[in-house]
Amino acid sequence: MRKLALLFAFLCLAFFSYGQPSASADDACALACATQMYSLPGVRYMHRLKAACPEATLQVEKLPKGLVWNAERCRVEGTIKKKGQYSYVVLISHNGQTRRDTVRLTVSDDLVQPTPLMGWLSWNVFEEEIDEEKMLAVAHAAKHYGLDTLGYRYLCLDDWWHSGSERPEGEYPDYDHVKFPHGMAWLADTLHRMGFKIGIYSDAAEHTCAGAFGSLGYEAADARQYAEWGMDLLKYDYCGAPNDMAEAQRRYTTMGRALEASGRKILFYMCEWGQLAPWLWASETGATCWRTTYDSRDFWDWRGYDDSGHVGVVQGLDGMKNLWPYSGVNRFNDADMMMVGLHGTGKSSSFDAQHYLDITGQPQYVGMTQEEYQSQFSLWAMMSSPLTLSFDIRHISDDDLRIISNTEMIRINQDAMGQQAEVVCDTLLSGGQRVEVFLKELANGDIAVAVFNRADSPATLCLTPAMLRLQGADLLFHDVWGVSSRDRFMPSDGLPVKVESHQTRVFRVKRV
Repeated sequence: MRKLALLFAFLCLAFFSYGQPSASADDACALACATQMYSLPGVRYMHRLKAACPEATLQVEKLPKGLVWNAERCRVEGTIKKKGQYSYVVLISHNGQTRRDTVRLTVSDDLVQPTPLMGWLSWNVFEEEIDEEKMLAVAHAAKHYGLDTLGYRYLCLDDWWHSGSERPEGEYPDYDHVKFPHGMAWLADTLHRMGFKIGIYSDAAEHTCAGAFGSLGYEAADARQYAEWGMDLLKYDYCGAPNDMAEAQRRYTTMGRALEASGRKILFYMCEWGQLAPWLWASETGATCWRTTYDSRDFWDWRGYDDSGHVGVVQGLDGMKNLWPYSGVNRFNDADMMMVGLHGTGKSSSFDAQHYLDITGQPQYVGMTQEEYQSQFSLWAMMSSPLTLSFDIRHISDDDLRIISNTEMIRINQDAMGQQAEVVCDTLLSGGQRVEVFLKELANGDIAVAVFNRADSPATLCLTPAMLRLQGADLLFHDVWGVSSRDRFMPSDGLPVKVESHQTRVFRVKRV
């Protein structure tokens, strides 16, 4: 089934060009960015506009008080202090035609997901063996290592918490009473008292990806039960469902409305794998984050190998990086859970499908280097992707803890303006190294800059004010990972940055 889904994904992405749909011949050029936006009151707001036609010109009218149109940077920006529902109109002119699109803006301090969620998902390390004892052990470990104070507060049950492959009699779902002897409500209450939130998993079809019962046709009952149990998040998969965008929207909207009617605020995490371009429509279903790629695997570069829908770090980044026009506060693109800390110990996630079995008939397991794990963490943080761990956090090495507890990287990910980084430079150097520069605007006026070397050899790239769109200002660079021991001002001719193989250097840049 997933092989067919993979084929459909290529067709779908060819049509949508990773979030850049073309206007029809009989219509003025459309916007190729989000039109349902969110902001926190009193926090700097930024909406970067993009049209499907590069030649189009954009203007904005009927802006609410506090917002201005920055024509040079093609963005609406400013601050709205009061909560409420606002709107403005974008005029897209192309080939003598003008189209008017309305942007709806919700300003609220009660958003479900104002910043990307942070937490832990059970599947990679435990798969169907997850149970109450393991969940409690993970929670105690997270407290021991201080992960909760860093922001990792969602502890999520993935597939196979269920009582079986078929739904029990009656409409309501049930859990495995052997695995969870005290019950889901007890587990949720225990985690809440420890300061955590708890997530649960289901699927928009008759069965989940691993074969437990799904939620199709029982959305209202399931949502009510999740609320009664005290769940804070629902990860909603799409295995066994039709590859049809309209049907996907219908199924996700049905569950989204059921969650809204449940009486409890439950974060709706859409796991559709990006095959039906959810960034275009997912926000309308009630979801506040959505997968943009197939399942992440414990590999740096999957090299396009077709194993029914998995990606390495490089493929996950490439499937995500051009979707920045559709990300923002309370609407985040998700490049899937991180592999940091797995070191080949993930069950199916670390399995080398290219070699399958070794000479003894045992599965081949692989992993990545610490530099590669650190790169994934850096890139996911820059993309404003949820920071979800997937390794056995009962046992964390010092080096893994160093990566996942970098508070400066976490602050970049959790920035209140919710921007996704944009590629401002993608260059092939004379030595054959491909280096990309990502830029992310931050709420206090700073910017985060990541220099990513995907090549197998070191590279040196010169950052310039023009590249960073910061001409006419003195710029102070702070190295977030501490490769450079001292902060540095950018010289007038630029700042040379050496990047090791598969390394990502990250800087927080301040105008002074």
